[in-house]
Amino acid sequence: MLPPHLLQQLQQKYNWTGNIQVQQISDGLINHTWKVITNTGDFILQAINTHVFPHPEKMDVNLQMLAAYFFKEAPDYLFVGPIANVDGKTMMVVDNTFYRVFPFIQGSHTQEILSRSEDAFEAAQQFGKFTAALAHFNTNHLQITIPFFHHLSFRYWQFKQAWQQADDGLKKQAQKYATQIAGQTQIIEKFNYFIHKNTCLQRTMHHDTKISNILFNEAGKGVAVIDLDTVMPGFFFSDMGDMMRTYLSPVGEEEKDISLIEVRPDFLQAVTEGYLSAMVHVLTDFENEHLLYSGQIMTYMQALRFLTDYLQHNCYYACSYADQNLVRTANQLQLLAQMQNISTPKPKQYFIK
Repeated sequence: MLPPHLLQQLQQKYNWTGNIQVQQISDGLINHTWKVITNTGDFILQAINTHVFPHPEKMDVNLQMLAAYFFKEAPDYLFVGPIANVDGKTMMVVDNTFYRVFPFIQGSHTQEILSRSEDAFEAAQQFGKFTAALAHFNTNHLQITIPFFHHLSFRYWQFKQAWQQADDGLKKQAQKYATQIAGQTQIIEKFNYFIHKNTCLQRTMHHDTKISNILFNEAGKGVAVIDLDTVMPGFFFSDMGDMMRTYLSPVGEEEKDISLIEVRPDFLQAVTEGYLSAMVHVLTDFENEHLLYSGQIMTYMQALRFLTDYLQHNCYYACSYADQNLVRTANQLQLLAQMQNISTPKPKQYFIK
């Protein structure tokens, strides 16, 4: 339930009238989200987690720039950005909490669990369309909302710092995973090779391509990308790699039984075809050729982040039991091994430039 004084201020700032109903949609790890039903229409209200995003104004600036670009250059693209209030502002502060209001897209829904390869195709296509539509947007104008978010070398440095400072007991429990991570540093070398290659370009990337960040219509077709707080300059492997990490296995990162982790070939094909249907003519030949390596970069990076957090007493990722980040680390390392063991087809087998 929203505090009455917050609801009153929202009514005044957004000209909401009549009997207002509020339904909590998410009490997630990052932002809290509600659906607000009014006589004026239906809306999405979101409270920003300033522990994750300490500078909400940067997100606000980014979304305003993107909205202006889409309005001028791609007016048919469904950009789900925040709505300006009567003061012309797209963000308001109440009780030291930052709030935003988004339109509710009628007839749309999100998914928490990905069970069909057709949905993987739709999601990948939507994330591809997002970056493709911004191909001529100057990504250097974007504010960095989470510094070094998908920078693998930085994440490895964080891990080494955490290892040096960790308690002996935590080190003992984490040793076998640390050894596995140390044995995969060729992925870091590949990452550094990619980001310094002049045919590997910085683009406007979403950086958080989980399935719940896509709106689907009633026919099961993807219609829009949402949750744009991590939109920043990035490289080709971020979005494709995060989709491979989260879409390909039939079980998620919380699964303890690593024998259940596998790469589903039909989902790999769906993600690749969906993404390239929008991006094949945007990516360079070098990026197209190395696209399927993206999954290894992002999965290795996530294993690093989980193990780092374990060594730092689980200060970032929410945990319901003490060794949960170790379970997540083992999970991601197994997924990485599965990715490295399969013979992945070249993207050009799906699309010819």
